[in-house]
Amino acid sequence: MHAGFTLFEVIAVMTVVMIISTLGIINLSRLQSVFVLRSSADEIRSMIQYGRELAVANKDMASYNLSLSGSVVKLQKNGLEFSRYVVPQKVTINPSSFSWIFSSITGGVQTCAPCQLMLTSNGLNEIINIQSNGIVD
Repeated sequence: MHAGFTLFEVIAVMTVVMIISTLGIINLSRLQSVFVLRSSADEIRSMIQYGRELAVANKDMASYNLSLSGSVVKLQKNGLEFSRYVVPQKVTINPSSFSWIFSSITGGVQTCAPCQLMLTSNGLNEIINIQSNGIVD
C-alpha cells in the first residue's frame, strides 16, 4: 500500500473548502448590510426620541426640529444644529428630505402625524414609525 492522497482527493477537498468559504463570505456581506441598516435606524430613532424629550422638557420655549438634507440627519434647537448623524452611503432614506418640528407640549411631530421613514440597503428595509404623539416605534 502507498501512503498519501491522490490528486483527485486533494482537488475534491480543495473544491469543498472553496465552496464553503464562498458561502461564508456571501453570508458575511449580507450580515454586514443588516448591521449597517439596523445601526442607522437605531441612531435615527434615538435622535427622534431625544428631540421629543427635549421638546417636552423645554423650559425656555425653544423650538426643536429634526431634518434630513442629503445624507445628514440634524437635530436643531432654534435653528442651530447640536447633533448630527451622517447616513452611510449604502443606506437610502425615504422620504429623501424632511424637516419635522416637535411640539413643546406633547412632543408630537407637528408637520406629519403619523410620520414614517423607510431605510433601505441592499434590498433590506427598516421602517421607523413616529406616532402622532411623537413616540417612536
